[in-house]
Amino acid sequence: MSVLGAADLVCAVQYLRMSSDDQHYSIENQRNAIADYAQQHGYRVVASYTDAGKSGLSLKGRHGLRQLLTDALAARRTFDAILVLDVSRWGRFQNPDQAAHYEFLCRQAGLRVIYCAEPFGDDLAPVTTIAKHLKRVMAGEYSRELSERVARAHRQQAELGFRQGAKLIYGFRRLLVDSACNPKRLLERGQKKALDTDRVMVIPGPPDELAVIRRIFGLYVRDRLTIVEIAERLAREGINGHGDKALSRATIRNILSNELCVGRVTYNRTIRRLQTPAIKNPEALWTRFAAFDPIVPVGQFRKAQTRLAHCWDKEKVRTSLRELLAREGYLSHKLLKQTKAAPSWETVVKHFGSLQAAYAAAGYTAPPVSCFGNGGKQWSREDVLKGLRKLYAGKGYISTKLINGYDGLPSDAFIRDRFGSVPKAMRQAGLPLLSRSEIQKNGWQRKRAAGSDEFYQGVRWTDAKLLRALRRLEQQYGYISVNLLDQNGKTPTTYYYVRRFGSLTRARALAKLPRRSHAEIMRAACKRKKNGTIIRRRNIGLQAHNKKPLPA
Repeated sequence: MSVLGAADLVCAVQYLRMSSDDQHYSIENQRNAIADYAQQHGYRVVASYTDAGKSGLSLKGRHGLRQLLTDALAARRTFDAILVLDVSRWGRFQNPDQAAHYEFLCRQAGLRVIYCAEPFGDDLAPVTTIAKHLKRVMAGEYSRELSERVARAHRQQAELGFRQGAKLIYGFRRLLVDSACNPKRLLERGQKKALDTDRVMVIPGPPDELAVIRRIFGLYVRDRLTIVEIAERLAREGINGHGDKALSRATIRNILSNELCVGRVTYNRTIRRLQTPAIKNPEALWTRFAAFDPIVPVGQFRKAQTRLAHCWDKEKVRTSLRELLAREGYLSHKLLKQTKAAPSWETVVKHFGSLQAAYAAAGYTAPPVSCFGNGGKQWSREDVLKGLRKLYAGKGYISTKLINGYDGLPSDAFIRDRFGSVPKAMRQAGLPLLSRSEIQKNGWQRKRAAGSDEFYQGVRWTDAKLLRALRRLEQQYGYISVNLLDQNGKTPTTYYYVRRFGSLTRARALAKLPRRSHAEIMRAACKRKKNGTIIRRRNIGLQAHNKKPLPA
């Protein structure tokens, strides 16, 4: 027991931290050790600041230490000392000066920082300062070595085919197995294994989710839909992912790029050590393991990767504009439309908000836009916005064709030069914006309402005739495929069927044709390929001018 009275005790607070990988430094053990030190050295603990299960690598997530530093630097405080078990509880910062900086702030504010389990306590002698710095370096080095050991163990487990990590993309599940790889149970999202001897393997999920994955690849590779259009179509059909939420664009992109879709477990694609930003590893350092049969054909997966690699991001758009500027000496909306290697003006506006902002990012100052439009007429911003509202009120929609044919507006090129894009002008006019798929769908509906949708190359095709032609084609060839529809010369193309019925699958169902599984379709295609009767895709331009019937 201390011989000092309660009035003679120094008021102190204690800081407690426990990381998830260092359980012997439990909060309760730290509290007891600090209590013994305080009793022996005349301190009275008046408050506790705790960070349970927090890494000491940085201040991220350490609300206890943040609050302690805030209270220590406050004008009024109720304590004069900070008690910490040892240097590593204060932090395992990779830069030892960071830990010294936080301690310096407290000492500059008149507080004593005392490490109860260290031999130097709160001594400030030069030798003690050197010893404390070495302790900080050792604490940081411990975390670095531990990170290397854990990363090496994870790579070894990945090479054996075991899953590292808790999250999976849509369509797959985590199976918990014992040390002999005997199945135990499926893990739900967020659940972790309880025993160190257990392992986790990846298996394909329910058949309906795998069918959605195959459909996503088909829409992206075969139908050339964008990720946004795929997400919108699946959302309209009520297809949801985890948590009964609609499949987002990011989820669909992850599905298209994840090698699990071809049965490979891939690990070490990125490296992230000690809370630093993630860095992409070269493909030679990836760890791959063939875990199960492919969900989608390997060739289709490779085509998806090729298309994904050509997607424009903000930096690629800026680089392309700079190259175009260096080659042509200027940038314009017309130049972007004429240059095949450059991004479209829609892509530029999507990433930068307007053409002018993109030009500025590429280092080009566009000449001022004249206020005179078609026929030398002067158009103010208010006139254009008013004209857009009037056109929308009369037609119910806005299109380039409508704008160019309307006397109350300048050309669409003038609007783009003035506002950056037509959608941006519509937004400023307070008009609703539709997605590309919605615009296309509305256009089809208008054509059908006008009766022009029923005509294809001068021939009137009703729904009944289309379905009858589909049945005859199935009876003649024994199957229906995209290439067969496009090249048989007797029916409209697949695009026309999709436009009329929504999808080829729905058209088959309405025609009462037998439903075939994906495996049956693939086996039949392989058989035709082996017999030399497979129909390969032809150039669409040649197909439009030279469409000859296929042999029976």
